[in-house]
Amino acid sequence: MTTHARLIAPALRWDRAHGFCYLEGLIDDALELGVGGFLIEGGSRDEVAALIGRLHSQSKSPILVGARAERGAGETIEGLTEYPPLGALAAIAAIDADGGGVASLDVDLIRRTARLTAREFKSVGVNWALAPVCDLDVARGSQRIGIRGAGSEAAIVAAIVSEWVDACQAEAVVACAMHFPGIGRAIDQSTGAPLLKDATAMWRNSDLVPFTAAIDAGAASVMIAHLSAPGLGAPEGVMRSAALVANVLRTEMHFDGIVTTIAFDREPTLDATREGEHAVAAIAAGCDLILAPADLSGVADALARAEKTGALNANRIREATMRIDRWAGWARLVTPSDAREPSMDDVMWSRQVADRCVRLISGSRPWVGATIEVVEVVEVRHDDSRDPLVHFAATLRALHIEVAESAVPTPRERAPLAILFAPGNGPGDAISRDELDNARAVAKTSIAAGRDTIVVAYCHPRAAAALGNDLSIVCAWEPTRAMQQASARMIVTPR
Repeated sequence: MTTHARLIAPALRWDRAHGFCYLEGLIDDALELGVGGFLIEGGSRDEVAALIGRLHSQSKSPILVGARAERGAGETIEGLTEYPPLGALAAIAAIDADGGGVASLDVDLIRRTARLTAREFKSVGVNWALAPVCDLDVARGSQRIGIRGAGSEAAIVAAIVSEWVDACQAEAVVACAMHFPGIGRAIDQSTGAPLLKDATAMWRNSDLVPFTAAIDAGAASVMIAHLSAPGLGAPEGVMRSAALVANVLRTEMHFDGIVTTIAFDREPTLDATREGEHAVAAIAAGCDLILAPADLSGVADALARAEKTGALNANRIREATMRIDRWAGWARLVTPSDAREPSMDDVMWSRQVADRCVRLISGSRPWVGATIEVVEVVEVRHDDSRDPLVHFAATLRALHIEVAESAVPTPRERAPLAILFAPGNGPGDAISRDELDNARAVAKTSIAAGRDTIVVAYCHPRAAAALGNDLSIVCAWEPTRAMQQASARMIVTPR
């Protein structure tokens, strides 16, 4: 067991062909080295529970076992409950309390989502939830921030993330506020430069507000964004910047929990051949945990060499280790079976929440009888947060509706047509005009032929609205399983 390995949490990602079996060597090495935790992604509920049970029982010290939780425990673990993204939840959680424009928050909606997520995680042994996203949707150019974040109003986002953190950690599951220092208005995602002259002041008064709220609510961990922000004192990247991590986050904001990096092996802009260098710089800047490096032993060796040469201070390593030990011990599970399983009421509530998040933004719903034709007009650019577009049709078939899935609308077909619009959502990318025009062309051709036509838009409402108010459009935020199922239920619900 090495002290330096305690500052690393390797990723264990399920493979469709081999499950977790192909990772046996990595798991044995990680347990022998004494890592501080693991990141779990994929697999069925039973597979994950068996794996994590082994990790907890064989680890020489308490460990953090994390999983992405932006969309509930079912985001990456099959068989657990998936919820709509935080942007969709925030849109229905905001209440016009008195009819006069004074907004309030449906606190129970946010807290119950977080609470049930944490309870399901505990049932399989996960004790570290990678959520909530604290980024503000203020630049209004990125699909991803608009969907994953809770909106553009700092005060509202702060209220939402603080409730999420508090409810999650009340179940003894560590929450993680992401992605410090915020990738909203103050930072251009493509260049890292300030968007406006007074970006630093705006950043402190807006983008930092949700992080402050999450920390005040007791957030035990914060994830650092991997971006260059010269205007904020981080020209080589935030996770390498002592000015932001040590000075702002630690000293000014008084955060004494775990600071984790983004997942190294999932960050395309991070040079894999320089993992050791990046890890040393991150720990030196004030980070505590290196998440998902591709080369576990190489990073552990790099940290050890850095301490020997003086590039890393021994006190810095001791501080990081103590934080990991403290929170891993706090969240340690004696037995996952002690966790409360979700009830049927919980499951039905999650479906109702997803149904509430789907809304008709223009036109009217089609009259769906015994048959419907479904066309996917935009190729889905799969990333690690997307499901294939199969759940929409499967849900309709479960409702005893005959579904014809076609590449293009069938000539002379008279049944209603559902156009599934699932544009790309890369960081910093707005939906292209070509994508919008492609969907509109198919819809207009179908309407001209006299067919009842609906566009099911898996994107942010503002992007869906860009299709035009002369079409019938249902906004379902993103093409995850839960949202595909909810949008299918919505279009066949009696008017």
